[in-house]
Amino acid sequence: MKLHPKHSICILLACSSLSAENILLNFGATSYNGTNAPGHSTGDLTGTYWNTVASDTASGIVDENGLATDIALDFGTSASNGSTTVNYSNATKSSDYTFNSAYDTFITLFDTGLGSSNAVRDTGTQLGIAVAVSGLDQGEYRFYVTTFRGDSDSNTQRDFDLYAGTSTDAMTDFSGSSIGTIINTRSGLSNWSEVDNYLTGTFTIDGTNDVFSILSDSPSYIGVLTSLEIVAVPEPAQYTLIFSAIAVLLLGYRRTQKLDN
Repeated sequence: MKLHPKHSICILLACSSLSAENILLNFGATSYNGTNAPGHSTGDLTGTYWNTVASDTASGIVDENGLATDIALDFGTSASNGSTTVNYSNATKSSDYTFNSAYDTFITLFDTGLGSSNAVRDTGTQLGIAVAVSGLDQGEYRFYVTTFRGDSDSNTQRDFDLYAGTSTDAMTDFSGSSIGTIINTRSGLSNWSEVDNYLTGTFTIDGTNDVFSILSDSPSYIGVLTSLEIVAVPEPAQYTLIFSAIAVLLLGYRRTQKLDN
């Protein structure tokens, strides 16, 4: 089947409209290039280019296929213990650890490069940790977040309260932005399960509210970020465009067949 140039252009335009920045963030210092993550388990993501980060990153973030983006990350911590107000001038760091074999069978989902380090506050106090993501293209997105710490038996069972939202700049007040709690179930769970070991939600970047921010906090403990997957959700108009391109292609093919006959 030989394509006319205009048909090829239609297909390329349609496909480019469906492509968007899907971002994989691996918090900590241990690199990872696998697919053992909640967003991959749902089929929303397939790439393996994870960005390993634990502090402010102004450039160098790539999408899930390794392509350059304009995305920047601004980390911060809660202003005080238990507070949902974030100070982005506070430092954060990577915290690595070794899994304990005594309870490792309960946490096989996280026993990978993705789960063996976190981003946490860089102080001795029990502060939450936040990250603001800027530079995303306009559109609707879904996110998947995990918060897990496997350095002790008690910590593997920590609950983490999550807050998220969009604003014109990095969010500092998360008081009205709760999205739920990750309870990190250890009752023999071997699959990704929402609430039991991750949370998901959606947000919109609209040109005004163009920064997505998320805060992790834990009662009587520090906040932890383990991974964050961000996937663009195609709009109905984009599906219409690609179906129209396919229709043009089929029409052109039929006309070509008639001329050949």
